[in-house]
Amino acid sequence: MLNVEPGQRPENDAGYLEMITAVIFMGGLNRQVVMGKWDGFLEAFEKFDVAAVADFTDVDVERLSNDERIIRYKAKIRAMVNNAREMVEIAEDHGSFGAWLQQTVEQEGVAPTAKILGDRFKYLSEDSGRLYLYAVGEDVEVSDKERAKYGAA
Repeated sequence: MLNVEPGQRPENDAGYLEMITAVIFMGGLNRQVVMGKWDGFLEAFEKFDVAAVADFTDVDVERLSNDERIIRYKAKIRAMVNNAREMVEIAEDHGSFGAWLQQTVEQEGVAPTAKILGDRFKYLSEDSGRLYLYAVGEDVEVSDKERAKYGAA
């Protein structure tokens, strides 16, 4: 099960990486399928330690794409490594990814921030960026179906 409560602001950047991973892997899949493998994700992605995942190499991506504990979607696994690197870069400039995200939402609003996320992060579209913002506790209007999939279970 997730270490962060969907719909609540994560306590640290590991929580933000965990939630972006959940949103991306739930895209096109049933929530139960993804959550059924979540303990494996926690182990495979170093409990979503952003710096550790950012340091993953192509060898790690290949290893994870054969790891039966997780969903073995190589492009999404590679995207998680790239997204961790993007979070590290943002944190270097803003103190933390979470601080940057909150500031961006406050200054730009939800829709522009969702677009920024979709532009900067792999496997995150503007629409899934909006769902991610909802999942990390931003005030985002979502449908009942989206709330059931991306909110608290």
